[in-house]
This record gives sequence, C-alpha cells and structure tokens, in this order.
Amino acid sequence: MGSEVLELDPLEALSHIPHPLVVVTVGDPDNTEKRNGMTAAWISRVSWDPPLVAVAIAPTRYTHELISTFREFALNIVSERLLDVALKVFGSVSGREQDKFKLAGIEPGKAKKIRAPIIREAPIVIECKLVSAIRTGDHTVFIGKVVAAYRNNEDKPLVWLLSEPHRIE
Repeated sequence: MGSEVLELDPLEALSHIPHPLVVVTVGDPDNTEKRNGMTAAWISRVSWDPPLVAVAIAPTRYTHELISTFREFALNIVSERLLDVALKVFGSVSGREQDKFKLAGIEPGKAKKIRAPIIREAPIVIECKLVSAIRTGDHTVFIGKVVAAYRNNEDKPLVWLLSEPHRIE
C-alpha cells in the first residue's frame, strides 16, 4: 500500500493549527472614543522568563493604532458565554465607528495593573505591557510582558480551529 502525499494550500494547512480565542482590549476604559476590543486568534506565549505573549494584528485595525499609542493591552479569554459578542461585535464591527463595549452590552472593567479596559465576563484576563512590535508581512506582532493574570469564573476557554470555535474538554 503506497502512501500518496496530498499537497495542501499553505493557508489551508495553517487552518489546522488550533489557536486560543481572545478579545484583545486596549485604550482608555472611560473614553468611548479611545477604547476598543478586537477578537483575535493569532496569539501565543513566547517566553517563560519573563512571561511574554505575542498577538498578531493587521495595521489597518483600530486596535493596532491604540496598542501603538497606549503601549499596553489585555487578553480576555473567550468562553461560550462571550462567543456571540466576540464574533458578532468585537470580531466584525469597526471600533473607529462605534463603541464595541456599548454595542455588546458589556461594561468595561478596570484592569489591575494597566489602563486598558477588561471584560469581567471573560474566564481569564491577562494584562500586558508592550515590549516590542515587529512587522511580519501583513501583520504586526505585538509582544507584551504579562504583568497581571486572573480568573473571573470557571467557564471553559474556546479555541479556534478550521475557521470555527471549539470547546476544550
């Protein structure tokens, strides 16, 4: 029995890599024109010591502009409770045009060590201070040092795989 290799389109092959699903929040929690949240799946931890995470964001996004300005951001892990607003509001509406928090019916919470708003309904929040920004093709990879992390509830995180959310069991 021969083994035949099936060639894949690189983008199709990359869709088989599971990613955490988060809402990246940034800006001034009290200023509806200078705060934003964006659903993202291209994130990864990149160092143990110090604890660093990376998130890739297209330069055209308002979140990109605000991270560059405020130099900090929060990663709000998405659970089923947040999935609808993560996809339909934070993942598809422009924050330049509307306050996504108000549209989603979410009151922005105060972070513990950064200025960015957080989502209290997220099971886990990871607060980061920007340490580096690297242009990589059509995205910028923002690397943040984790300065605070906490659990808000026992909801299970979701992952993004094959262009849709999946539960972690």
